[in-house]
Amino acid sequence: MKRHLIYLAIVVSTLWASSMFFAGIVYAGEAGVGVINVPPKYGYIRVEQQDNLIRVYLTISDYNSWGDIEEVNVTLDNYGTPIATFIFKQYQDKESYLEVNEFSEIPETLHLLQKEKCLYEKSDSSETIDDRCDLEIRFVFQKTLFTGLHILITDRDGLTPAEAYIHYSTEETIRESNILVLPFIGGTISVNIPPYLLNNLALIISTFGTLYYFKKKGYLRKRRSYYEKV
Repeated sequence: MKRHLIYLAIVVSTLWASSMFFAGIVYAGEAGVGVINVPPKYGYIRVEQQDNLIRVYLTISDYNSWGDIEEVNVTLDNYGTPIATFIFKQYQDKESYLEVNEFSEIPETLHLLQKEKCLYEKSDSSETIDDRCDLEIRFVFQKTLFTGLHILITDRDGLTPAEAYIHYSTEETIRESNILVLPFIGGTISVNIPPYLLNNLALIISTFGTLYYFKKKGYLRKRRSYYEKV
């Protein structure tokens, strides 16, 4: 009888210890599945342009849970030269689990980021493991000239950041407001005027250039006729 009681006590103790251990791991992962030391990864990335705004859609997965993600940074660059960095900050600092969920940009003087249009969504689904670990973020900023986006995700545990680089040249879809292409010359000049005035100036120069071309062509034709008569 005593032997059976001892066996029963051992089984109960083992089950209790196991439940406490796994519960501790899941709690440490908060919304996730309790996997230890797994860096975040990209589940989905999309960049689209609508009118004068550009939207960057990100779906980030972290099997420690989305709660293990510290920051998400999107840096615009022009042929390797940084232009602006957009930041989604989930916590006040690394030592705190106080959520702030803030969007910001560096430098602030550019005012490219449209904070009121930015969005984040933390999955509360329990149907699949991936759904419980996903964090969806949308950055929205004004259209500007850039050639690529560097996306960086930092982990609270100090693991290797997840990085991605997207080549996205806006040179074909946007013209700098201070660049004017001169017809019949093949060169460019820089002017500091608004885009609508720049368009009008380009039209005027093109018109005068065309008239000058045809006038010069007619003048040469008259001179040729004169020499042929002579």
